[in-house]
Amino acid sequence: MTENGQGMESYPEPMPAPSEAPAPGPWGFWPTVGLSLVITIAYTLAQVAVVVAFTIPAVTQTKDLDIEAFAEGLLHNGLFWSLAICVAAPVTIVLTLVCAAARKGVGVREYLALRWPGGRTIAMWCLIQLAFIACADGLTYLFRGRIVPPFMVDVYQTAYFVPLLWFAFVVVAPVTEELFIRGFLFRGIERSRLGPAGAIVLSSLAWAAMHTQYDLYSITVICLGGLLLGYARLRSRSVYPAIAMHLVHNLVATIEVAIWLALAQPSG
Repeated sequence: MTENGQGMESYPEPMPAPSEAPAPGPWGFWPTVGLSLVITIAYTLAQVAVVVAFTIPAVTQTKDLDIEAFAEGLLHNGLFWSLAICVAAPVTIVLTLVCAAARKGVGVREYLALRWPGGRTIAMWCLIQLAFIACADGLTYLFRGRIVPPFMVDVYQTAYFVPLLWFAFVVVAPVTEELFIRGFLFRGIERSRLGPAGAIVLSSLAWAAMHTQYDLYSITVICLGGLLLGYARLRSRSVYPAIAMHLVHNLVATIEVAIWLALAQPSG
């Protein structure tokens, strides 16, 4: 009571501040998996179109064509792989950008981690990648007696137009695969319950699954390399180091094939 006998004036309790809506994020785990499957199917169909382009002339021009032998030869044909990579790349990149842009509230650059981390960061991760290549090549030579996979030798020898092979393997493939794998797929998994570790592991497995043209040993090395690429993507918060490291890896591998074949040529 106050001195004049009147009750103390009461005021309504302040209303709690409304909680801020959570910032929009990438697609969830299952939508990411589903959209990634759509991109993978489109990528595969684009390569199938190249298979058809190679198969129709062979079927029409060759009687009693041995389809099994033809298919086996096509899998080791450098011109086929050069064209397949270059044809599938724009389809994959466009669909990746579309799937990222379809998620409202998250810009495409943010979604795919298209953030330039600086030249020093890129250089550091490229040096780490070179160290990984040196270790992998050393173990490969120790266990197998040779560094260059027979598949790559066959592909290089049947490239017909070698500059296209270099462009496809060293530029197109790294950009395409990293935007999809370490860009779109990685982001969706990273924000799920699996977290960053799950994103690194699953993206590495998905990347290795895209290279079934190699034998099991080479696929295992690719998978281990994918773990390193994923870690670089996580630490740098950018997809650019992974692209650069992938480019360095493919560049070194192609140079090794070229040197191998040059040394294998008979002198004189």
